Amino acid sequence: MTFITDLMNYEFLRNALIANALVSFVTGMVSPVIVYKRLEFIGDGLAHAIFAGVAFAVIFNFNVLLGSVLATLFFAYLVYVLSKDSKIAESTAIGMLLPVFMSIGVILFSKSPRYTVDVTSYLFGNILLISKHDIYFMVFVLALTIAVLSLKHYEISYWLADETMAKFYGIKTHIIRLLVLVLVSTVVVSALKLAGVIVMGAFLVLPGAFSKGRSKSLLSAIVQSLVFNFVFSFFGFLTAYYFDLPPGPTIVLFLFAGFIGSTLFTRKK
Repeated sequence: MTFITDLMNYEFLRNALIANALVSFVTGMVSPVIVYKRLEFIGDGLAHAIFAGVAFAVIFNFNVLLGSVLATLFFAYLVYVLSKDSKIAESTAIGMLLPVFMSIGVILFSKSPRYTVDVTSYLFGNILLISKHDIYFMVFVLALTIAVLSLKHYEISYWLADETMAKFYGIKTHIIRLLVLVLVSTVVVSALKLAGVIVMGAFLVLPGAFSKGRSKSLLSAIVQSLVFNFVFSFFGFLTAYYFDLPPGPTIVLFLFAGFIGSTLFTRKK
């Protein structure tokens, strides 16, 4: 009952638990899109782009959330522009930009008097950083994600299945690609304080990898991904609480263990 008691007494723990649920929802919803379209690398790229935005905000003393959003949107737009005409592969564009944004972040953070504390918090996440404003933003991102996936379900499904045929039948695939990049950017920003830059990719890839091959439609994949993410994120959070471990990395290990366990069970079955 210690967890329940602490949950009643400490606001930061309540905020962290709510944030954990919201992050598991939003990342679980976009994960199948990322995995089906083989955009796994984009999650890491956007997370590293955030690092530059956060560093810029810390050094120049303005809103960290705004800095994160601007940095990820700028990163996503650069990836879109560089890979638009297929002269540069999307993975190549991300590979070029990722170390650039990360280097900018490290250089800017090196000028901060709290360099080690700041870097560690944003690299690995820190539940103490989560505030009510962050939760409000996560709720907004969740609503945005639901709206986009609902309104553009047909276009996104067709784009995932066959981008060439989708373009042939009049779907503006370049707009869908940009929309998905922007959506993933906002999701990554919302998950930053819990997941951190280093382990962000696992939240975006493992749920989709779990649902891939188990689903016959995008909707089914999203539902399975969301449930998987929520269940293992919750148990990872509880484990982190009871054993005084960093929540982000602990949750990632639970997600990976869940994925491996389910894969082995499916093969035996």
